Order: sequence, then C-alpha cells, then structure tokens
Amino acid sequence: MEMKRPCILIIEDDWEMRSLLEEFLKEEGFEVDSIGDGSGALSRVYQRIFDLVIIDLWIGDVSGLSILPVLKKIRPRIPVIAITAFGSEEVRWRALDRGADAYLEKPLQLEELRSLMDRMISSRE
Repeated sequence: MEMKRPCILIIEDDWEMRSLLEEFLKEEGFEVDSIGDGSGALSRVYQRIFDLVIIDLWIGDVSGLSILPVLKKIRPRIPVIAITAFGSEEVRWRALDRGADAYLEKPLQLEELRSLMDRMISSRE
C-alpha cells in the first residue's frame, strides 16, 4: 500500500520564490498546491485539508499576518511556517502570536526548511 504524500500549500506572491519552493518540495516527494494571493488562499484552505502551510507575510493583496488568524480558525491544527524577506524580532513575534508555528527569514535555506517541515508534519501524526 502506498503512503499518502503530505500535501503542502504555498501562499507566496513572488512567482520566482513560489516556483522555487514548488519545484523543491515536489522533488522532495510532497504534493504541492500554491497560490499568489491571500483571499484565494483562504478559499483553498476551506476546500481542502493540507498537511502544512507555508505563508509569506507580505503577499500582494493582503498581509499574511492578517490571514494567519483566519487560517488557524478554519484549520486550527494545521502547522504553518511564516516566511518573510522583511524580518525583525517584532515581525517574528507578531507572526507567532497570530498563529504561525515557525518563522523563517529569506533567503530560505531549503534543507533547514525541509527539516522543519518533517518535524512539524511528523508531530501531527
């Protein structure tokens, strides 16, 4: 019997970063869905259960910080990794306070991201 591949949602407005993450995660064996805007992301989370969400904190149409509490209200148990190119201790604290389970600053170290994702997904099972 084949194991179900974990499904990851990437919410990232930068096309290059979204493509890089998609390609990396698919090569690592994940099923990947991605979207470049916040309002569309929330409808995806309503429609489908993901094993983990990666969200950029500054997406084009809305702040990822404002989406986080709504996302956690829809799916309280879903692990969320917040990512940003504009990090600071205050941004980190706000992201974690609003529901992110982890926080990473860009440029992302892909192996660090993979290791973090493995820990978060396995702790859910």
